Amino acid sequence: MASNMNDLIKLSREYGSDPGWVVAGGGNTSWKDGDVLYVKASGYPLATIGEDGFARMDRRKLAAIWETAYPEGDDAADVAERERLVLQDMMNARIPGEERRPSVETLLHDLLPWPLVVHLHPTLVNGLTCGVDGPQKAKELFGNDAVWIPVTDPGYILAKVIKESLEDRTSRGLSIPDYIFLANHGVFAGGDDAEEVRQNYERLQKKLTGQIVRKPGDMPKETLFLREKSLVDEIAGEFFGGEISWKFITGGELDRFTTSTEGASALLGCLTPDHIVYAGPGAVYVDSVDADRLKHTLEEYVEVWGKPPNVILINDGKGLQGALVMARGEKSLENAVLLLENALEVCVYTESFGGPLLLEERFIRFIVNWEVENYRSALASG
Repeated sequence: MASNMNDLIKLSREYGSDPGWVVAGGGNTSWKDGDVLYVKASGYPLATIGEDGFARMDRRKLAAIWETAYPEGDDAADVAERERLVLQDMMNARIPGEERRPSVETLLHDLLPWPLVVHLHPTLVNGLTCGVDGPQKAKELFGNDAVWIPVTDPGYILAKVIKESLEDRTSRGLSIPDYIFLANHGVFAGGDDAEEVRQNYERLQKKLTGQIVRKPGDMPKETLFLREKSLVDEIAGEFFGGEISWKFITGGELDRFTTSTEGASALLGCLTPDHIVYAGPGAVYVDSVDADRLKHTLEEYVEVWGKPPNVILINDGKGLQGALVMARGEKSLENAVLLLENALEVCVYTESFGGPLLLEERFIRFIVNWEVENYRSALASG
């Protein structure tokens, strides 16, 4: 047991400490030891995880979940009830005495064919998964060695879709894939040991790097807000409360997105669930920092999403151009800036794969309202 647990911890820390592979609290890992699944628990960053960061799951009880009938409707009530029941059954599948909350993708980790599983949200890979031509390029580059999963509700539904996809491959005589690409999300890979996992990810990185037409340039830098600071404090405080933190960033790759509303389109939407969780369901764009205009813009956003925007893109035509990033608390602000920068990098990489493809509103709303992601966001904010 010690050898494979050591591999699991080593791989988790190795990839989790590299922002090219994992951003903020994204990604999860697991190891199967007979009837026990060790899977990353919520709230434990991969970069620093130890054995105590993995929830112990009874694989027989996890397998029994597939025999359970859950609500199948797509309306909000059915979705909420299904997710509640699945979470309850998954929590009940923990080994007696286990108190940690397992990753939402535990069911998926259990059914995947690799003993060691490493799920990441790499910036380069998401250039492919968030690209308009992503499915075609993945087929061209990896053929039957990869499975492409279209945008799918995470958790139980995602696990079910992948389960059916793997069963279909088996029925057609195809072998276990090397990669499972999730559109607008990330990738799953695995192996018998740490070295095999590393080799698979190194091969993936090498193939995609060979397709890149342009690498990301400089990221925006924090700078002075050349307007009335008290105005921002007042408005931000009104929408975020007393723990408001904010900064103004400008320059680098961000400049391409602050020329006009049309130019900002890729940031006004969302690329992946991580961007929704840590930087909100899209930015807003304003061409004035007038108090009434800002308040009206934020009120409209709150009316649509039930929360204020973390990112306000600004170009007032008078020299003020950049992004005002706001959040409750310094940790949340740090994550919001980090995910904004990640969105800029992913957008650059999508240039090699047909340009950015944004998530549809229905999926964004699923993430915004999902208890699991609200729990993850709360943990990440400290």
